[in-house]
Amino acid sequence: MAVYALGDKVPVIAKSAYIHPQSSVIGDVTIGERVFLAPMASVRGDRGCITIGDETNVQDGAVIHSTEAHDTTIGSRVNIGHNASIHARLVDDHAAIGMGAVLMLHSVVAEGVLIGNAALLHPKTKTEPYKVYAGVPAKYLRNFNVDDPARIAIEKYVDSYVRDTKRYPSDLKRIDI
Repeated sequence: MAVYALGDKVPVIAKSAYIHPQSSVIGDVTIGERVFLAPMASVRGDRGCITIGDETNVQDGAVIHSTEAHDTTIGSRVNIGHNASIHARLVDDHAAIGMGAVLMLHSVVAEGVLIGNAALLHPKTKTEPYKVYAGVPAKYLRNFNVDDPARIAIEKYVDSYVRDTKRYPSDLKRIDI
């Protein structure tokens, strides 16, 4: 895995987290238990602190970056889709960020929110808990309660990544051809 200290800022990574060798973690970053970082994911705490809660997954090509103006906190059991770009202040617990979504500076994603694929959440936007937002710019579409079939599917998907934190270290083998 590519984990780098930056000056006196050294990442703190739970032993049960899985960090793919082609992902990178830099600087002032704390990663919780059973977190899954997929290939090409980048977590760059060079400007401010980044905290990623337990059982969160950061999929291929996603970028999480903080700024001097605010730290970035990703809650527990968050699903961050492929190629998402996150400069948000907060992505709260049980949120799901769609593939290619962009969360701009100081934005706040409340608990249980779904941000749709390719959505753009403008700077300083604050969402409301358990709702769906999509589009460019992202707008409220509907409620997203815990018993919603899509919410249940996302929770199962998160569970699969939690299982991968055990499977990948034991079963992933590089093949040089």
